[in-house]
Amino acid sequence: MKAAREALDFGTSITVNDATGAGRWVLVGSKWQVCTQKPAAGATLSGQPVTLDAVKFGEHCP
Repeated sequence: MKAAREALDFGTSITVNDATGAGRWVLVGSKWQVCTQKPAAGATLSGQPVTLDAVKFGEHCP
């Protein structure tokens, strides 16, 4: 999670969701891993927001 945020430009709008659906807050990004992202990895960003779905390390992506 932390690496994903650092890879994006400072001004990029980022929304992070708990991929398990439990509604937990992602407060410490270094304890979470990204499962999915929109737009997809490698896509050209044109100012649109980025959405990341993540789970805590040790959990499985749904």
